[in-house]
Amino acid sequence: MEIGSRLKEAREEKGLTLEEVQRTTKIQKRYLQAIEKNEFDVLPGKFYTRAFIREYASAVGLDPEQVMEEHKSELPSNEEEQEITYSRVQKSKSENRPIMGGGMSKAFPTILTVVLIVGLLFVAWYFILQVSNPNDSASDENSSEDQVNVSNPTEDEDESDNQDSTGNDSDSDEGEGNEEGSGESESDDGSNSQDDAEEEEEMDVSLEETGSGGFPEHIYEISNAGERELTIEFDGETYLEVSAPKDGESLADARNYSEDDEDLNVDLNEFDEVYIKTGSAPGITVKVNDEEIEFPADNLTQKLLIRFE
Repeated sequence: MEIGSRLKEAREEKGLTLEEVQRTTKIQKRYLQAIEKNEFDVLPGKFYTRAFIREYASAVGLDPEQVMEEHKSELPSNEEEQEITYSRVQKSKSENRPIMGGGMSKAFPTILTVVLIVGLLFVAWYFILQVSNPNDSASDENSSEDQVNVSNPTEDEDESDNQDSTGNDSDSDEGEGNEEGSGESESDDGSNSQDDAEEEEEMDVSLEETGSGGFPEHIYEISNAGERELTIEFDGETYLEVSAPKDGESLADARNYSEDDEDLNVDLNEFDEVYIKTGSAPGITVKVNDEEIEFPADNLTQKLLIRFE
């Protein structure tokens, strides 16, 4: 008995329809029909055949690994899958290297402009500091007045009064300077406390469970995420499904993607978890708030369940 007929027979024994199997496995009905007819060319790439059959077998109560072992002659080998997928990923990475270098060249004028602006601000600050310090000029004026008016006691008394007044003004200026320094210190303290608060709220990503088997499911927990945004970058050909929560709304078209497709960006602020299934883990990069969520297994077909605290 072929593997497709065996799966169909198991489904009918359980009294399940193709629609019910579709809801359980998230595999489109036309792909389930193709599996039952052993028409594997209809499926989206050879490396998805084994993953879909495992899901189908599990949904109808069969042991996926046993079914795969008994019918391995009917299915594409893992070596073929890995060779196709990894060659495409390497090609994509080699094409992207010049683009990264060009981006660095474009950013250099911006960096140079920032350095010049900082230098000008430093020069302006130093000039203002020199102008706002009247102590040296005041001492020069006092010494010249002493030299001219030594022979006139009356004028000496007037100069003494003026010097006292000047001293009082200098003390007042110093007091204002101390107040400004205190204000700057308080401002610095406020800035430091704000930085500490931002560090305390840094997003924390932890791998809670590593899946096993031919189609492993890994569970991540993320805390202090703040605004939640999912980004999926395509590095090669891959089949992808995204839903939130696990058995809930589909957030992206369940189909084949390639490196030519634009990055997928999804707002997750309304959801407490997101579920990702891929037929080629090396073909995608998953990020939450620009932090990469890695696939911890070596399998091509893997699943991620990301929960937010």
